[in-house]
Amino acid sequence: MRVRVVGAARRTVGWLATPLPGAIMMEYAIVAAVIAIAAMGAVQAFGGGVAAVFQGLLAHLPHT
Repeated sequence: MRVRVVGAARRTVGWLATPLPGAIMMEYAIVAAVIAIAAMGAVQAFGGGVAAVFQGLLAHLPHT
């Protein structure tokens, strides 16, 4: 029984240590690109609102 468990563990660790094939790497790159595009869209959509909040806060602070 111990030999089977050790053999299975070695196969699992060996599988995790192998480099990812090109297709999987491409999928990760596409996911990263979609996340980056979504983040840029969020900044564009909410950027003006955030700037207005900070301008309002600055207007209430005393000038030195």
